[in-house]
Amino acid sequence: MLIAVDSPTLHPEAIHVAAATGRPVIDARDAATVQRHAMNAHAILVDVSRALELPGTQSLNQRRGGRYFIADNPATIDFEVAMRSHADEVFVLPAQLGELLAAIGQHTSDPEASSSAGTVLAVTSSAGGAGCSTFAAALALEAGESFEPVLVDAQRYSGGVDLLFGIEETTGARWGEISFGEGDIHRGDVRQALPLTPTGVAVLTSPRTKINAPLSLGQEEVDKVVTPLSTSGLTVVDTPPGLIPSRCDGVVVIVPLEVRAAAAAARIVAECRASSLEVFAVARHRDWSGMTVPELERITSTDVCAEITTVARLTKTVEVSGLPAKLPKVLKRAARAVLTQVGVA
Repeated sequence: MLIAVDSPTLHPEAIHVAAATGRPVIDARDAATVQRHAMNAHAILVDVSRALELPGTQSLNQRRGGRYFIADNPATIDFEVAMRSHADEVFVLPAQLGELLAAIGQHTSDPEASSSAGTVLAVTSSAGGAGCSTFAAALALEAGESFEPVLVDAQRYSGGVDLLFGIEETTGARWGEISFGEGDIHRGDVRQALPLTPTGVAVLTSPRTKINAPLSLGQEEVDKVVTPLSTSGLTVVDTPPGLIPSRCDGVVVIVPLEVRAAAAAARIVAECRASSLEVFAVARHRDWSGMTVPELERITSTDVCAEITTVARLTKTVEVSGLPAKLPKVLKRAARAVLTQVGVA
């Protein structure tokens, strides 16, 4: 939900509406933020002072969400501005709060826009050492070059997924070395700037350094990257639970079959669902499992779509030469199960 409202009386009403939908909220305070998120927002709430900041007519056929012009009094509605901003409907708040929520609930994205949009998958885990980065890399590899996969490493202290692929010497931009600014950035330009694996996976990860170099890696930075990448192909984001991108088609949660990991996963699943994000649970068998898959499903209230067992000698292979392009059967099968569920096949 994108909010572009300056009115001091309407702004809290808009926040209330957005919160009631259960969707992530972007409270845009400037025109650049509006332009950056307008195309992918499920719905936009805008008042007369901000309406003309929305993308113009040339973008109408590409937009994903509805536009709702709001006012605090029927007498203050500027229908000319509403028409020029291509608002779908006009509502007076708080009097028409129910009608606005109903309109948002009935709205579906434009089919043409949805069919041309890419797929964004966030991969996170409920415990350390569960193989989150390895599985994120497996998803990107299994998708194949036709989807022009990009793997975004949002784990600041991961050490760098370029090491996981064995491409640490490959030329290309890392976090902090590429500016995403506020303008129109194309996915192809981003991919071209990043280091590429021999199998065609573009990788954005952190540079390695021995000094205390400042590196800001928060929600804003992740969203700035994912927004242009989400327009086509497959983008996989290896991320902690707190940095799941605002534009996301599904969250893959790697859950070791252990009590504490399952309890943590239950919270992650609940938070994702509160943000209207689809969750795909993947059960991870480590040296010893404290529970069964049905028990995990009961605790997390979600179905397990794939299971991963320990792959013999994989750790050594990755250390010596990187993750093999021909994935081990266990990883390949699990990655294929997730990709099939999200329509990347």
